[in-house]
Amino acid sequence: MKMMSMEMTNLMMTEKKIEPKVDPILKRRLLIYLLVSMLGYFLLVLPYIPFGFGIRPRAGVSAPLFMLIQAGFLFYIIPTKKPLVMLIPIFILSLNAFISANTMWRSTNLIVSALLYGLMAHWIVNGISLKDMSSDLFTMTVKTFFRAFSRIPVPFRWLGDAKKAKIPNLKRIAIGLGISISVLYFIIIILAQADMIFSIAVQNFFAGLLRLINLSTVIRVIVAFFAGMYLFGILYGAMVTADEKKETIEKPEPKGDCLIINMVLTSVLLIYTLFVIIQIRYLFAPPDSLPHGLTFEAYARRGFFELLFLTFVNIVFILLAVWLTKSKSGRGAKVTKILCQYLCAITILLLISSFYRMWLHGTDDGLTRMRFLVFGFLIFEAIGLVVTFFYIAKPKFNIVAVYGIIALTYFLLLNLVPMDRIIARDQVNRYFETGRGGIHYAAGLSADAAPEIARLRYSENSDTRKLAYHYFVTIERAETTSWRQWNLSLHRARGLID
Repeated sequence: MKMMSMEMTNLMMTEKKIEPKVDPILKRRLLIYLLVSMLGYFLLVLPYIPFGFGIRPRAGVSAPLFMLIQAGFLFYIIPTKKPLVMLIPIFILSLNAFISANTMWRSTNLIVSALLYGLMAHWIVNGISLKDMSSDLFTMTVKTFFRAFSRIPVPFRWLGDAKKAKIPNLKRIAIGLGISISVLYFIIIILAQADMIFSIAVQNFFAGLLRLINLSTVIRVIVAFFAGMYLFGILYGAMVTADEKKETIEKPEPKGDCLIINMVLTSVLLIYTLFVIIQIRYLFAPPDSLPHGLTFEAYARRGFFELLFLTFVNIVFILLAVWLTKSKSGRGAKVTKILCQYLCAITILLLISSFYRMWLHGTDDGLTRMRFLVFGFLIFEAIGLVVTFFYIAKPKFNIVAVYGIIALTYFLLLNLVPMDRIIARDQVNRYFETGRGGIHYAAGLSADAAPEIARLRYSENSDTRKLAYHYFVTIERAETTSWRQWNLSLHRARGLID
């Protein structure tokens, strides 16, 4: 924390020293963007406080509306349009608040969106190419994030400069406001004494005004302030400052010893080959082929997380070996490529074994959120391993950036796919087919699962029907205070209430 504080201080001091002159038109546009961002975030993204202050309604359709407003302003202000493509995944993340009642991604979406904004600013300043993208792109994006907050003083300095030029008018305006408020107060007091209905209206107005000034509103204002300042800092850094220009540093080519690397790879692959033979011999064979005294259930359901961890280790090992030998040529380098491709193939087999073990868990107990996420992750990891095959053969592209794109695609799909409904469908189907599905788990899911839970109302079991009844009572009582919280999934779920 101390190191981070020192870096923030240094960034703020640097920003103040090198702050350039800004065109008045651009300055006005940036200040308008700041104001719109703050108000928009306060009114559209924060109709609730997610920190346990008793205000439950969450942003719904207003979240993607905020992003559309952002896109319009940025398209108008930023001359280079290509980096605005980063707004597409941010908009998809905001759609989750509208199409799904599952709130598990809300905080993560906020963090990912902030980083994508930083990546967009980095793109505007430095440009981004998948071919020559530096491996420290994430570090540069994080630095852009902190630099955005270091520019908080900038609009205040601009406003201070404007006040110096208009100080006589400001004094006159202040005198006029003071006199007007005093006169209005006197007149309202007299009119309230003269008319009881007017008096009640005045009391209700000030009572409503006082209700707005509470802890929740104060926190919303603070959060919206920092959100607006972050967005302003991102745009300011992209449009004005030159301190983020990429420095070209000649990096020495990595030099690895092919003999040592090949020896290590060979020894590791011998163990993996033996393990894979055992997997093919017993895991994917008939259960009666196991040694005496060992049941198939006990054998197959252990080791998922250990195998998953080894797939990560293997990928790191492959990338390290390729990086150390990519400038090499000759027989040793060719052998390294062959061994790395073999290790990649072994890793895919480990992934298949992990998938099969998790599938066996799901066969008995059904889908859960964790299992659903794991299945999706294993599929996308397999895609990453296929890409790794090409990287081993021709390491001329940034594999880390490709992994990042695959990970972002997976995360975006998680925001769009109705995960709770798929899980509930599996559990309810199992219940009707076997009588032992996890319907209590399904009834604890979000309103996305409502179409499947509705099927339980036709069960012959009275406890099951009661479970479905309580699920829809909870949905009916879900608080929605304005159009901003309107959610498509919740709306459809309420349409299923009898």
